[in-house]
Amino acid sequence: MEKLSFKISTLHRGRYMLLLLLFVLTLVYIVTRLPLSEVVKIMIALFSLPLVLFIAVKCAKKTSVWTIENNQLTMENSSFSKTIPLTDIDYVRNLRRSGGNLIIIKLKQKGNIRAWRNKLFEAEDDLKSFCESLKDQKIEYYDM
Repeated sequence: MEKLSFKISTLHRGRYMLLLLLFVLTLVYIVTRLPLSEVVKIMIALFSLPLVLFIAVKCAKKTSVWTIENNQLTMENSSFSKTIPLTDIDYVRNLRRSGGNLIIIKLKQKGNIRAWRNKLFEAEDDLKSFCESLKDQKIEYYDM
């Protein structure tokens, strides 16, 4: 079997949520200290939120490489590497969320593996090709 490799933009969801909360709290604290009217403070905070979102996403992103080779799926990023035999995968569920997808790989015996795909501030990745490869391997795939 040939080696199939896919680049998928993933996100450390916990780090993202924590950074987003901290940056919003910091932004609100700074804005409340400005000697301006309340309307101007609210406008500054609202127009600064896209920048806060951008910074949180960029700080929490992890580019993953998912490889299908020798009837095994290998998921690698900067902090971990995991290899799963394709025969251990019961099904893969792709749940669309705002800003990305939640990809759940349900294993036959040991629970499941979750990966948060990021679409915010990213170029198109190889998720569609990865899903087609799973279907070619006769693995159940649900796109929801």
